[in-house]
Amino acid sequence: MATAHGEAGLADVTVSGVDGQVGYTTTLAADHSNALVTLASGRFVLTPDAVQVVADDGMVVGSIPTTLRVDTGQSLSVTPTLASATELTLTPVGGPTAAATTSGDLPFVHQVDGDGGAILAGAAIGCLVGIVIGIWFFLVGAIVGCAIGAAIGGFIGAAS
Repeated sequence: MATAHGEAGLADVTVSGVDGQVGYTTTLAADHSNALVTLASGRFVLTPDAVQVVADDGMVVGSIPTTLRVDTGQSLSVTPTLASATELTLTPVGGPTAAATTSGDLPFVHQVDGDGGAILAGAAIGCLVGIVIGIWFFLVGAIVGCAIGAAIGGFIGAAS
């Protein structure tokens, strides 16, 4: 399990570790366009479908696949570029551009009008419906019905 971060401005994301005999540091570019992996020892070797990590004694300690197939049948790919035997840059192929991820044209992202008219109207109608249904449970039911109906109506107003 890991912690997910939803901050828009993660500027310096760096992870360091040791795997077997090889120490590494991974840094995400400030514009999130690529990742740089630097080895403290060992070297990278490019193969047709992966990048192998080779220790100083010649033993392969791991590999980084360049294509990952997900359950939906789609493939996610990266282009590896070696700056030296110990510096690897991984750049996503066909990923979303910076302009696409900053626009409001993303699934499930909606702009709500500034005055909140739809939310207020939905809450008012929901309150009235809640009172009508809740009145059958004496006065307390009408109050609870109004609160629940207003919450549901406000949510529907915001989503529409």
